[in-house]
Amino acid sequence: MKFLHLFLSALSFFLLIHCQSAQQTSTTTNAETTQEILPIKDLLPPPGGEGEIILNERGEEIQNHTGEIPFFQKKSDLPTEIFRVYIASDSYQVRQIRHTDKIRRKPDAGGDELSKEEMKKFDLLSFVDDGMITIGLNTITGKLESIAFDRRVPRINDIAKIIQNDASRFNYEHSSKDGTPIVTKFLISYQIRLYPGKTRDEIKQMLQKKK
Repeated sequence: MKFLHLFLSALSFFLLIHCQSAQQTSTTTNAETTQEILPIKDLLPPPGGEGEIILNERGEEIQNHTGEIPFFQKKSDLPTEIFRVYIASDSYQVRQIRHTDKIRRKPDAGGDELSKEEMKKFDLLSFVDDGMITIGLNTITGKLESIAFDRRVPRINDIAKIIQNDASRFNYEHSSKDGTPIVTKFLISYQIRLYPGKTRDEIKQMLQKKK
């Protein structure tokens, strides 16, 4: 009887250890599988230059890495380029690449969504375009004073209007003690992405109806 009691105790202990080991192995395997699926993102130098802080559309500090779209990754050769904006019908992203200690864009999630919505009606064919806007701020109030295309204008006029309207809605925080702007003239670079939403025949029919 005593032997049977010891045998049952040993068997219970063995089963408990076995279950724990199997559970740990399963957890380890799942963790390893997850690590294999997740791509490794290598860090890249800040596009605005060494030591520059990068902020996203929510004003959060982030780093440049290989997981970013190429438009955000590339080094900036224009000293006055401060913001980069990517707009598609499913995405609105901003990267501030310079002078975060002097000027910052105020987050505007509602305005960002509206700009995304504007892009949906242009999702006809796969198309990527870009544009560059020069911004001039009032030297006293820091409010928008002038806006114009610089160097690159989008090939679609309606897209150019969306970019111009988007840049004109930005509001900024200035880091000076009295609130006057330190930076009053700068560039905003845009990249626009359109997705294929209609066939070529459907587009031809649309164009014929407009004539």
